[in-house]
Amino acid sequence: MEGASEEKLVSVSNLVTAFENSRSPGAARRAHRLEAEYQHPGCRPPQPAGPEEKPNMGETLNPEETVGSGPRTVSRRYLSSLKNKLSSGAWRKSCQPGTSPGPGTQEPEEKRIVQELLETEQAYVARLHLLDQVFFQELLREARSSKAFPEDVVRLIFSNISSIYLFHVQFFLPELQRRLDDWSATPRIGDVIQKLAPFLKMYSEYVKNFQRAAELLATWTDKSPPFQEVITRIQSSEASGSLTLQHHMLEPVQRIPRYELLLKEYVQKLPAEAADRADAQKALDMIFSAAQHSNAAITEMERLQELWEVYQRLGLEDDIVDPSNTLLREGPVFKISFRRSDPMERYLFLFNNMLLYCVPRVIQVGAHFQVRTRIDVAGMKVRELTDAEFPHSFLVSGKQRTLELQARSQEEMISWMQACQAAIDQIEKRNETFKAAVQSPEGDTQERELQSEELGLRAPQWIRDKMVTMCMRCQEPFNALTRRRHHCRACGYVVCARCSDYRAELKYDDNRPNRVCLDCYTFLTGNVLPEDKEDKRRGILEKGSMAWSEQSLMCSFLQLVGDKWGKSGPRGWCVIPRDDPLVLYVYAAPQDMRAHTSIPLLGYQVSSGPQADPRVFQLQQSGQLYTFKAETEELRSRWMKAMERAASGWSPRGPNDGDLSD
Repeated sequence: MEGASEEKLVSVSNLVTAFENSRSPGAARRAHRLEAEYQHPGCRPPQPAGPEEKPNMGETLNPEETVGSGPRTVSRRYLSSLKNKLSSGAWRKSCQPGTSPGPGTQEPEEKRIVQELLETEQAYVARLHLLDQVFFQELLREARSSKAFPEDVVRLIFSNISSIYLFHVQFFLPELQRRLDDWSATPRIGDVIQKLAPFLKMYSEYVKNFQRAAELLATWTDKSPPFQEVITRIQSSEASGSLTLQHHMLEPVQRIPRYELLLKEYVQKLPAEAADRADAQKALDMIFSAAQHSNAAITEMERLQELWEVYQRLGLEDDIVDPSNTLLREGPVFKISFRRSDPMERYLFLFNNMLLYCVPRVIQVGAHFQVRTRIDVAGMKVRELTDAEFPHSFLVSGKQRTLELQARSQEEMISWMQACQAAIDQIEKRNETFKAAVQSPEGDTQERELQSEELGLRAPQWIRDKMVTMCMRCQEPFNALTRRRHHCRACGYVVCARCSDYRAELKYDDNRPNRVCLDCYTFLTGNVLPEDKEDKRRGILEKGSMAWSEQSLMCSFLQLVGDKWGKSGPRGWCVIPRDDPLVLYVYAAPQDMRAHTSIPLLGYQVSSGPQADPRVFQLQQSGQLYTFKAETEELRSRWMKAMERAASGWSPRGPNDGDLSD
């Protein structure tokens, strides 16, 4: 400790004066006078970071960085940590215990804190002088004379440092100096800080520009030799204290939190009856408000930087670039296709006002993603899908498009749904014209079939091709040549060409004409159907599978085994309806509107199948034999119980009766 105290370390103010002495003949006399004013027996003035004491810039610069290595750019990681450290005591250098006044000259604690505030302010003004009057002015002079780099670049790097410097050198520092000189007559500091604290909010502009300034500094140091030469010359001078320009530029970022710490300690040391207590507390609140402005500026700077990086990955498309947006969540998902059996990998960006559905580019040069669809959060709905084939799937329904998506896990699905719902709720709070987007608890049918007042206003959920084997309007079976699958753009049903040979304007598609089915065409246009287009009377098999599945006593897929079903042994969707509990209906797919087989169960014998497979069971009566195979033994047991009860003539007495397998 004694060796350290004997080292010839001079204050920043002395270093600046030394630099001025090298530039002007008459500066030496001012240097001695300035040093005499700055010295005080109570506390050692703040020292520049020397060989044994350097700022902890590990999050910003290389650990062994020297002047010759040139300034490095400030990372976002450092800015995040800086925001957390702004209110910590790490920035404050307290007086050493050995430098306190002797017993005969003991001063009040609050006055010693004000002395420390003044001394740190003097050192800070010297650093501002170095930034504004030396670095800034020298670079401007070089830019004007050599034209090697633009003046605007220099002004962007230093932002409003000139205003900050003038405020402190002409107002804040003189007021502190006068108040301390007159301390015996006016022992208070709260009123002075109250008067000047509102001006500290100008720091927000400097802090917000800091990241950009550091990047410009690094870019032009590498790009322009004259720019680098000016900075290197000043950094290598005695006035710079072996610190880089970027180190000096950090001083304003750290200054307001230091005011807050010193003033907080000052309030704590004041006696309860002190006249300055109320003013000092109010001044502390104002300083805290200024610190919050700095914190908010750092947060806003981080948000804009992250937003800009996202826009770059999206190709900077004009219709999505908006600095007022906030990115809420991003990540990969799978898109469930209505034509393909395997889901396709996609990528989502959820903002506060829109959801971007993107496709990763194969060659990621420049933009990494191509935006396929933009869905406005206003009017968007989200809900979970109950699909055994695609677990962890959810539906996003918007005015522009409806997507069936699959997450990689249950937790990821819940997280996406919560993020989407939070964005929807936030939009609705700000705009009372939209109704609450409440998820329906009554099952898939209510959401799948659009309400008539929404038909054409929002994109429907498309029924997947493999879920149907026949037209959902005329019930004619599809084939690859003469009756192919089409989708109605209004309701999402899978229909044949004859039933979708109509066009109607849809508002969600900017009123462009779209292919629609007969029913939607009638509703949207108001045109009366020709008599030959009216629905025929339904046959006994024309019972909608999905509607009955919702009101069924038992339903699931069963493998149809034996020659009666054909050599391929297809899988059928089997349903025992609640309103027809003695009949088994077999559909080719869950969404079909007509069953291809019906079996009256009354009087049938239900038995186990061959012992080789415990999942097989049979129905037999008068030479008729039907063989089924369930996916599990438990499902087979349930089906056997259900069919035995139906074969005995049991029917549910009310809507609350359990299913047939109970």
